[in-house]
Amino acid sequence: VNEALSVILRSVHSAVNHTPTHLLKEIILVDDNSDEEELKAPLEEYVHKRYPGLVKVVRNQKREGLIRARIEGWKAATGQVTGFFDAHVEFTAGWAEPVLSRIQENRKRVILPSIDNIKQDTFEVQRYENSAHGYSWELWCMYISPPKDWWDAGDPSLPIRTPAMIGCSFVVNRQFFGEIGLLDPGMDVYGGENIELGIKVCAQ
Repeated sequence: VNEALSVILRSVHSAVNHTPTHLLKEIILVDDNSDEEELKAPLEEYVHKRYPGLVKVVRNQKREGLIRARIEGWKAATGQVTGFFDAHVEFTAGWAEPVLSRIQENRKRVILPSIDNIKQDTFEVQRYENSAHGYSWELWCMYISPPKDWWDAGDPSLPIRTPAMIGCSFVVNRQFFGEIGLLDPGMDVYGGENIELGIKVCAQ
């Protein structure tokens, strides 16, 4: 909703530039009824001219909120694997191959990164080390230290089994996501998807 056009395009460019073409079927931008003029015709004209056939723009006719907007993106997706990301992200080189490899090994895995921070004033990347995702008694998602067996293995590329799933950035087999019921479309409060998704996946 009303994300800056420059930030959206930075996200799109990084996805295209840092994903091998044979692994990137489509990019879907879900507009949750923004009223910024630059997100209307200027956005569509740019992406259709720069990336014809690759970028789709889905527009909600009324404000739906984060969860229902993500569900609309899932409905529009046609790829075997679907990633859900906020509009203000950057993809680093080599991000896609290990993610898709883990899902190919087990279609019931949902993969999420340890998310680095982009400083708002300088766009400098602030690296965060690998972490698991947990939650507090208030059900607030937070980073937690990986379990001892992960540390003992001595391989920072190994996946970390985690009880919570941060909702702003995750990749999942599209069909499996439908099988577990997507995200709850009745959810209106920010942050609940982190707990819901973690419970649904761990129950599989």
